[in-house]
Amino acid sequence: MSSRCWEEKCHRCGLCCHEKVLYGDQLVIDLDSWCEFFDPKTKQCTVYAERFVRSVRCKKMTRLRAMFAPYLAPSCAYVEWARQKGLRFAKDRHLRLIHSKTCPSEDSDDPIYNVF
Repeated sequence: MSSRCWEEKCHRCGLCCHEKVLYGDQLVIDLDSWCEFFDPKTKQCTVYAERFVRSVRCKKMTRLRAMFAPYLAPSCAYVEWARQKGLRFAKDRHLRLIHSKTCPSEDSDDPIYNVF
């Protein structure tokens, strides 16, 4: 498969541009925290062609990452590809999307927000 065909698999959802943490069997993605080059209105990278040079956080999506990376959302097109091929070996995790700017403070007694 050519590099261009591989790249075209992406749904351009932008979830990979957000801060993530693995917590137990959950993949928690903070929808209020994203890469400096992410445009939240378009959900696109503003420096897409140079993203690997401009941002150390941005990692090229390879077949190995699609197969093994635990920090990819289940809805990621590359994860879907790996599953379809029977090549997804990372542990299945439940996706949890949060908004850190609207979460209660760390002092809150609400256990749902005290997972970190």
